[in-house]
Amino acid sequence: MTRQEAEIQLNRLFGFKRFYDLQWLVIEKLLAGKRVLLIEKTGFGKSLCYQFPATQLKGVTIVFSPLIALMRDQVRSMQDKGIRAAAIHSNQEAAENVAIIDRAQNNLLDILYIAPERMENAAWISAARQMKIAMVVIDEAHCISMWGQSFRPNYRRMVNLVRLLPRSFPVLATTATATPRVQADIVEQVGT
Repeated sequence: MTRQEAEIQLNRLFGFKRFYDLQWLVIEKLLAGKRVLLIEKTGFGKSLCYQFPATQLKGVTIVFSPLIALMRDQVRSMQDKGIRAAAIHSNQEAAENVAIIDRAQNNLLDILYIAPERMENAAWISAARQMKIAMVVIDEAHCISMWGQSFRPNYRRMVNLVRLLPRSFPVLATTATATPRVQADIVEQVGT
């Protein structure tokens, strides 16, 4: 897909005329099956770097996000644009989460947001094995690093998942802030 073709789709799906150059660079790498670490300030448009490819890839994009309120906002925004998105989190009824997993397993979702804690849930792990996963996104990736002040052990479980994926599988790790030491640790953990 050329940038011009992608920007036609971008306008149709998201209402934006153009990508920022860095957004397009990230998207191009993801569409080519690369692993990318994106460090950009809040408001840059990091979400578009995975939301757009999720609409172009075959299968569901799994987005690990620690913030339920952000998941809800993102899902609402995607659904308003006609993009098939959902979230699984602890503030929903179990039956709703089961129905969402069923939709993901039946290729009825483009984007599925989940909390990192799900990697500790045997039912989720079993269900994920039956999904056609197109891409994995680790939001707030600085939480992977034990050198960061926001380290979360369940992020390490996501790293174990990423390490099982083929090297040609697109993975995006995003964060707004990371010291050089944290950046190096994320790159080592995720293999970008």
